[in-house]
Amino acid sequence: MPSKTLWTALAVLLLLALGCRGGQGAVPAPDPASGATGYHPVIYPPQSSLQFPEEQVIKKEIQVTTQWQTIPFDHPLKINRQGLMGLHLVVDKAPYISTMATHPLNPECNTPECFIDAFCLRRLSDGVLVRPEAVLVGDDGTDVNVQATGHLYPYWDPHVMTMDLRTFKDVNSFPPDFPEGIQAFTALRIRATTPFVVRYLYWNVDRHPELFSR
Repeated sequence: MPSKTLWTALAVLLLLALGCRGGQGAVPAPDPASGATGYHPVIYPPQSSLQFPEEQVIKKEIQVTTQWQTIPFDHPLKINRQGLMGLHLVVDKAPYISTMATHPLNPECNTPECFIDAFCLRRLSDGVLVRPEAVLVGDDGTDVNVQATGHLYPYWDPHVMTMDLRTFKDVNSFPPDFPEGIQAFTALRIRATTPFVVRYLYWNVDRHPELFSR
């Protein structure tokens, strides 16, 4: 019996060690041949994570530059006005840190002015801020300015980070809804302070009443 207990304890310790190594291991070096495809294979959100019919994954890699470019959607982004909708820019997280995180490269996160630069990426290689500027084009031709409102680390892929584009007055206010005359968005116009790669786009519904009743 003592022998069985000992082997069980050793097995548990081994599993814990493997788990820690998997969760905290160093990010592998980038493959020079991978180019703009990123460091890791793309893992799209599973179908089970799309909880509303308006949600969709746009499987299109985008090379964002300092010049405006228009990305048309094959299927318009429909609006669910009962929830809070956002367009996630999914990036490979290996080259960046979130400016919402405490890090030596984020000195402003230790000051009251932290939120000034909170919602953008900071490139690890040189500390440069990667700040996108984006516009959603409505089906009635209206332009809606959207800004990155935060960073998420999706559960379906630990190697990516998303920047959620939404309308908002300021970082301390609840984001307003999209204009009433718009039922869907047909395109995204985007540029950034410095080039970066978006692996794909994810349009989702958040803070919907049904989510709190489940």
